[in-house]
Amino acid sequence: MSPLVKAVNFYGRFLIPFSVMGYKLHGLGKPGNYDTLAGQTLLVTGATGGIGAAIVRTAVAQGARVLAVGRSDEKLARLESETSAGPGSLVPLKADLSLASETHALLDTLEQRGDRIDTLVNNVGILSHSWRKTEEGFEQMYAVNVLCAYILTEGLFDRGLFAPEATIVNMASGGMYNAPQNLAYMEQGEEGFNGFAAYATHKRAQLVLSDLWTARADDARAYTMHPGWADTEGVERSLPRFHKILGAFLRSPEQGGDTALWLSAQRPEPQEGRLWFDHRPRPAHVYDSTRQPLASAEEIVSKLREDAARVAPSK
Repeated sequence: MSPLVKAVNFYGRFLIPFSVMGYKLHGLGKPGNYDTLAGQTLLVTGATGGIGAAIVRTAVAQGARVLAVGRSDEKLARLESETSAGPGSLVPLKADLSLASETHALLDTLEQRGDRIDTLVNNVGILSHSWRKTEEGFEQMYAVNVLCAYILTEGLFDRGLFAPEATIVNMASGGMYNAPQNLAYMEQGEEGFNGFAAYATHKRAQLVLSDLWTARADDARAYTMHPGWADTEGVERSLPRFHKILGAFLRSPEQGGDTALWLSAQRPEPQEGRLWFDHRPRPAHVYDSTRQPLASAEEIVSKLREDAARVAPSK
């Protein structure tokens, strides 16, 4: 299948369900009222822009205490100002989650504060079109999208920082439908780097992690969700042509983040290997070409465990 035919097939199939039209057709209309979040503590990564910031603003408005993680002091201060009217509260936490060292430092801060997390939203993610390596030696997209989210979540478990009946929400993308479960694009070298394949691979790997973390504790529930196509700075920056052509059809960041808050408030029964979208579990595959995994869940977790151990702080 040519790239053009593949693109026409993909966008023709998903334009209505993934756009703002789909949000309304699925009976959602506008983000819900989740007053059960009042008094809960949420930890949200990638909190200073797009869907992450929308989740933070809505959760604080519902009375939650939100630990907002971002890289920019200026953006964190702006978000704190925007949410200062309450009735919930916001705690700004600065960390670059492309680096394991800063992820471990964030865990240290959370432990020192004595925070117990009711909901973790692993929202931070990037789509790059050029290869970059972090100072710790990992390909940057892999470090941000998968490795440091794994380190953060495992660290919260290991340090006993999750509250009873904790919820974990991994933010995926419909782009995962274009890739089977694999290791080939998980962490690529510079030659022949393919950002789209990497992004799809990372988002599909989140399904593996959700199943892992649901099984890790009897009362924890982990979900991988798709926000639909939302109008964010990240989308405009990484997919400018997509944003220009489809801008009028995109969801608001609040609509994109709605299912994350719904999952936190409702805690439905997890379903193995399913992608949550607009309050419902959806199939993990729509194309036959992705159904056969090219790497097992054990192989994916083993890579993450080994890479995390390599950059673990010395005791």
